[in-house]
Amino acid sequence: MIRKLRKSFIVTAMISVIAVLAVIVCAMNALNFINTDNEADTLIELLAENGGSFPDFRGNGMNGQGIQPDDRAVPPEDMGELPEDIDVQRRGMFSPDRRFGDRMVMTAETPYETRFFTVTLDSSGSPVTSDTTRIAAVGTQDALEMAQRLYASGAVRGYEGTLKYLIQRGEDSTLCIFLDRSRALLSVKDFMISSLLVSLAAVIGIAVLVFIFSGAAIKPVAESYEKQKKFITDAGHEIKTPLTVITTCTEVIEAEQGESKWTTGIRAQTERLTELTKDLIALARMDEGGTRPEREDFSLSETLTEILDPFMMISEHRDVTFTADIQPDIIFNGDRRLIAKLCSILADNAVKYTPDGGSIAFTLSRKGKRITLVSENTSEPMEKGAHPELFDRFRRGDSSHSSDKPGYGIGLSMAQSVVQAHGGRIEAFSKDGKSLTITVRL
Repeated sequence: MIRKLRKSFIVTAMISVIAVLAVIVCAMNALNFINTDNEADTLIELLAENGGSFPDFRGNGMNGQGIQPDDRAVPPEDMGELPEDIDVQRRGMFSPDRRFGDRMVMTAETPYETRFFTVTLDSSGSPVTSDTTRIAAVGTQDALEMAQRLYASGAVRGYEGTLKYLIQRGEDSTLCIFLDRSRALLSVKDFMISSLLVSLAAVIGIAVLVFIFSGAAIKPVAESYEKQKKFITDAGHEIKTPLTVITTCTEVIEAEQGESKWTTGIRAQTERLTELTKDLIALARMDEGGTRPEREDFSLSETLTEILDPFMMISEHRDVTFTADIQPDIIFNGDRRLIAKLCSILADNAVKYTPDGGSIAFTLSRKGKRITLVSENTSEPMEKGAHPELFDRFRRGDSSHSSDKPGYGIGLSMAQSVVQAHGGRIEAFSKDGKSLTITVRL
């Protein structure tokens, strides 16, 4: 139990960490790509504004002819006043600097660092001019074919491989601008790989730390659970003695004074309390691993048939239809006594909580190495879906501890322990809210 709790703690913690890291890494990489893409949009729009080239400020070196040493910060006198629609930065200090957010995306060196080419098409889509002098990886013919293909597809902007393109359509001509973003996209890829590797290293490191400290984290729960199991076991053994004394005293009274309704009541309640004590001790031992299945090959088909026979007779008196579809010759390797107890619990639970006139159906089948035992019975109205709470200790089928039905609500809890001791699974499910199906897979 404690081992499962520790495992669940580690799994839950790691799933939470991985989920948070995944969100952070995805957000970082998405923002990185968006910033890179917006930077490309800023550059390509600047090229589009200037007819497919960077602005020519002559004196500030933006004409691609180099920076003049004497007039790099002063505009030529014959330039006159700048138009009002020119960007404030251009009209002010004749600086080509442009910013995207807080990052500079346009500097004096940008025209020399940017690889691009342009193609001009006429209204029919035929090439008019092309300029591939600013790029070495794309030839003129490839540039023309690419521009015509994108023009024909109706595209406006996007990526063609590592090239960011903008198709600026006009009445008489179309300007196609292609911006090489191979270095920027490679940087995005490298950032993604680095972030994934760092995240993986963080997950491994956190997993090691969680594994080391998980023992200390669940230590209070483990101690409490151990004390609870010890209390149940010790209390069960202590209760056995007074129960034995009460039973003996009752027998003496009956021998001397004869049997009466009082002694009969004492004997009946003592027997019930004795059975409860045995069940609690057995359940505590199974939980702490003290009871290990004594495995042997036996016929599960015959065992189930023997267990169900008396319950079928009980059902006949209550007008309850009891059917059993048991596949013959199913051999199982396990503890015959515990499996018989499991079958008895399921049958008793079905008979106990099936209303008069209802039905009970047991099915036992084997497919490959998987053995499936199904108990289905009519029940009082209940919620549709899974009902794992039925396997809680002292849980009654009608959620009442004052029910006139016999039992203490630990039967299905014991059944679960038996199944888990054999490495199987048990589930409770209501498909229509009017019946309960308990499935055991061994």
